This record gives sequence, C-alpha cells and structure tokens, in this order.
Amino acid sequence: MEQKIALLIDAENTSVKYIDVIMKEIKQYGDITFQRIYGDFSNSKMAEWANKALDYAIVPIHQAIYTTGKNAADIMLVIDAMDILFQNNVDGFCIVSSDSDFTRLANRLREGGKLVIGMGMSCASKTFISACNEYKYLDKIIEDDLELEDSIELKDNAKMGEDVKLENESAMTPLSEIKCAINRIVQYAESKGEYANLGSTKSQIQREYADFDERNYGYTLFRKFIEEETRFQVQQNGSTAYIVRKQAVVDEKIISDYVITLAKGKMELGAVGRNIHNQFPEFKYKELGYSKLSKYISSIPQVKIEAMKGNKKYVVLNKQ
Repeated sequence: MEQKIALLIDAENTSVKYIDVIMKEIKQYGDITFQRIYGDFSNSKMAEWANKALDYAIVPIHQAIYTTGKNAADIMLVIDAMDILFQNNVDGFCIVSSDSDFTRLANRLREGGKLVIGMGMSCASKTFISACNEYKYLDKIIEDDLELEDSIELKDNAKMGEDVKLENESAMTPLSEIKCAINRIVQYAESKGEYANLGSTKSQIQREYADFDERNYGYTLFRKFIEEETRFQVQQNGSTAYIVRKQAVVDEKIISDYVITLAKGKMELGAVGRNIHNQFPEFKYKELGYSKLSKYISSIPQVKIEAMKGNKKYVVLNKQ
C-alpha cells in the first residue's frame, strides 16, 4: 500500500518557483492526503503563491501577522501538524521550509513514529536538516543557483535573533564526508566476506546524512555517483546491484608497506605525505574515501600518529 503523506508548506519561507519540484518529489513517497500552505495571503508578495496553490488544489491557510517580527503562520503549521499526528491517519509528513524553528516539530513527529521529509534551500538550518529523516535541497534539484531575491526574502522572514546563513554558504554535507562513509560501509561488508548492496548503502548514507541526495553533487543516479566519484564500481547480479572495488592504479598494500617502512624512523606527517607523493605520484588518498592523509594513515593498523615535540605530528609504529 502507498504511504499517506501530509504536505505542509511554509510559503513565507519558500519561493513559489519551487512548487512544481515540491509536488514531483513528494509524490515519489506516496499519496498526498493533506496538502496545505501557510502564510499571510493579504500580503501582495504572497499573491502568486495563492494562485499557484489552486493549480494543485493545495488548501491555503491564511494567517494574518499580528505583530511585526512574529510569524503566526509558523504556529498555525505546527498546530495543524500536531492535529494530523494525533488523528494517526498518515504515515509521514513533508515540511517545506528552511527555518530552524521547525526542528522540535520534526523531532516530535518522528517520536510519533512518522517519516519526516524536509524540503528547502541549501542554506537551511543544519539543526532542522538533522531532525528530518530526509532533507531535499530544492535549489539543487532544479540545478539552479539560489537567486538574490530568494536570499533577501529568506532573511526578511527569518525570526528575530536567528543566525541566517549568507547566500553562498551551504549546510550541505561535504562530498569528502560522503565518500568516507561509503568507503567505511564497503570495507565493513568486505570484512564479513560480503559485498555492499547498492540500495542498502544509499539508505544507510541517508540515515547518517539526512540531506544526502546524489543530485546535490550533479548526478541523476546513485549508481553513476558511485562509479564516478568513488574508487568503487557497481556490479549487477540478477536483480541485485553490489558495490565492488575498481582495479587499483596502485596496489594499496604497496602503499601501506611503504608507510610502515617510513614509520620505523618516526617520520613527521608532512614528510610522509611528500615521500608518498614522490614515490607514487598517481596515488590519491581521496579516491579511497579519505578526506585527509592523516585519516588514511590512521587506517593502517601497524602505524599510528602521535604528537611529539612542538606538537608536531609524527607517524610511528603501533606497538600494540
């Protein structure tokens, strides 16, 4: 059976240009049983939202602003969300906003056993993103840079005292972190003599990073993301796809043995990096899923990194 989803849109925090994307994305999760949009529609700036809502039969919930700097529409959205939760006739909620004020609401809905999907800008509050099961960056999905007017609008509607990110700042998880997570998942599967399942790997990444979506990094398929951004490739076995290692340009064992040899002399970390580069110029630790050289070296059981004189870091043998 299809999941039943309640769609609640904070129109005062979201540009109307994203409505088509919002509806397309949410329909992938199931049937929309509640679809409501919140704002002060007496404001001329909200007229386009009110007109566009009619195209999708979205119910506009008008809430006048009684006090400057206070967004009464947010309160109305929260009240409706809790009413729907207690009715217990939906499987999940989609909250469209970039506002950190909805963090506790997302937490409470998840405590009630509901799926919570967030949608908003890539400058959204990190706390709100983390509170959702999944978070979709609307500006990334439509492959369009956030326009200046959207940035200004977001600042105008932000709560008093809230620290709003600048337009060119992003809360999106860095690609290096995603690569490290994928590397860890694949290595764990290999340690058990198994292969990492493609679909399960994506689900696990999304559990760790609610904002992960391969489209954020320019890919339409997770499979393409794996094959072009990591040192792994995808193999098909019947109807199941697995993630396996690509043929390495440089044998990792040769590199690790070389690091062990350097560690016997207690070499400074930077010098180890230079030696590796000079000896194996084609070797790239980032292709192994490590964001820093130190993280790659720390993954070698026979060595460790210690801070010595002047707090300089040295690579030494691990005597444990």
